[in-house]
Amino acid sequence: MQGQALTFETFGLNKGVMTMRDRETGTVWTQLDGKATSGQLLGERLDMIPMPQMTWGEWKENHPDTLVLSPATPFIDRYRAVNTGSFNPNEAIYGDDRMDSNALVIGVEVEGVFKGYPINEFPSDGGVINDTLGGLSIVALYDGVSKTGLAYSRVLDNQTLEFYVTEGEDFAIRDRQTESTWDAQGNAVFGPLEGNVLKFVPSFISEWYGWSGYHPETQLFAQAP
Repeated sequence: MQGQALTFETFGLNKGVMTMRDRETGTVWTQLDGKATSGQLLGERLDMIPMPQMTWGEWKENHPDTLVLSPATPFIDRYRAVNTGSFNPNEAIYGDDRMDSNALVIGVEVEGVFKGYPINEFPSDGGVINDTLGGLSIVALYDGVSKTGLAYSRVLDNQTLEFYVTEGEDFAIRDRQTESTWDAQGNAVFGPLEGNVLKFVPSFISEWYGWSGYHPETQLFAQAP
């Protein structure tokens, strides 16, 4: 940030969601949107990068020379499993009641407009939702095996693509315009558009209490009856 590398540590909770503090300036940052809420860097915002979840087999196949972060550290006694998506009465007081507090959504932001795409709106093995948000044509996708949920722009070289899920053992999607095949990370892996990459739209999987608590104006996607 501003040419300086920051080191973060856990600070506290905001609407039941973890906040961070950087050791260099003492600024406090939100986890869900990376905004500085107090301190020297108040008003700044961290850039959001895509962080897809995937199986170890898929990651290793794509990145055979990867390094693995070992849990064997002097702080191992501080690590604990997080049971995302399960009811927690301490979290249920935040957000709104349009969904269960710990229900999972893909939270998407486009030009200051927010929308949640409930995981249960996708088939259990994964799917896509073609939509428009903040004036941008987007696709929200969910891979039921790896539990990845992200969103990308559907506009590529001034052409708006429409996506659907292909049948097969591994999760893959195709666009109807060229029948190119895409993976869950927005990469065209086969067909006329092979080598192209969809532009990432700020998005991640969140529990509803946190997403709606931070963004009370959020829209909520629902399939047409």
